[in-house]
Amino acid sequence: MRKSSFALAVILFLVMICLVREGVAQVQSPNSSPYSTVEIDQLQAEAQAGDPTAQLDLGKAYENGHGVPQSDRQAVKWYRAAAEQGNATAQNNLGLMFRIGRGVEQDKAEAVKWYRKAARQENPGAMFNLATSYYNGDGIAIDDVAAYAWFLLAQKFGSQPAADATKRMKEEARTPQSEAFEKIGDMYQKGDDLPQSSTGAVNWYRKAAEDGAAPVQIKLASLLLQGQNATSNYGEVYRLCEKAAGLHFPSGSYCMGQLYEKGLGVERDPPKAAKWFTEAAGMGVGVAALRLGEMYWKGEGLKQDKISAYAFIYLASTPDLPEAAQERERLEKELTPKEVAKGKAKAVEWSRQQRPLVLKGKLPTAN
Repeated sequence: MRKSSFALAVILFLVMICLVREGVAQVQSPNSSPYSTVEIDQLQAEAQAGDPTAQLDLGKAYENGHGVPQSDRQAVKWYRAAAEQGNATAQNNLGLMFRIGRGVEQDKAEAVKWYRKAARQENPGAMFNLATSYYNGDGIAIDDVAAYAWFLLAQKFGSQPAADATKRMKEEARTPQSEAFEKIGDMYQKGDDLPQSSTGAVNWYRKAAEDGAAPVQIKLASLLLQGQNATSNYGEVYRLCEKAAGLHFPSGSYCMGQLYEKGLGVERDPPKAAKWFTEAAGMGVGVAALRLGEMYWKGEGLKQDKISAYAFIYLASTPDLPEAAQERERLEKELTPKEVAKGKAKAVEWSRQQRPLVLKGKLPTAN
């Protein structure tokens, strides 16, 4: 639910005025005096030759009437030329022209598209404008977490008004800061809205994990296990997974099982691994049930029990976990029909007392 208090609405209205002004302020040319005729001629020649910097500067000249007759249409023309070549400032400027309908028909969704392109290049003005769009539902659906995340990023890259906006959002305490931190980590990890960076993802996930959110602790643990310096991260991974498991997060228990099974940061202990896999399977983690079945089959950390092995592998063998289905088929060739029937009956009885097995969510994997 969005903010409803009248006093808060007034404050936010004033803040949003600052947001729009910030976006405009960040695209203005620092040159306050008009260009000379010679300078304009040179700019036009370079712009027509395809120089994106000259195209940007010529667009600014037309927008502000510096050395040429003021023309929003010409400004848009040259901003677009530079923007299409990847110039982040031009992309942000073009977005603003679409946002307010200057020199082009107003199109807020198109504005967001150009903000996003520039924001991906870590342009603070575009990050700020994108945050404002998310906050107001301006050309895109309202998303307070995304707005908070982009304000934080704009602040990181030098936008003072963004710092003011993040301060206000933190004071409102309606959107947990940890969610915004996690959102930024996701963006760096996926490489869609920001350049892919495992280091960036780890840094922001660490900030989010400090507040005790179990899912982000597991995301962080997964990245740390996959990194080049995974060995040096084992201690941190253990603490993260233990904390998540203590919060009864299924993936946390599965992670603990993996650590003890493989001896990552702890002494290898198959019985403890089996204990954690049992707990994770009981909370619905299909891969934990598969691993538990394999341990029962081999007598690894558990007393060998082929009926129990089949039962857990049978539970795990869903279309989402093809390796479990393959293992189930293998076991059915080695067991008698009577043993298979007993295993299925045991699986049914066990599942009645547990959560349905699920395979959703990121699970840590060890190299």
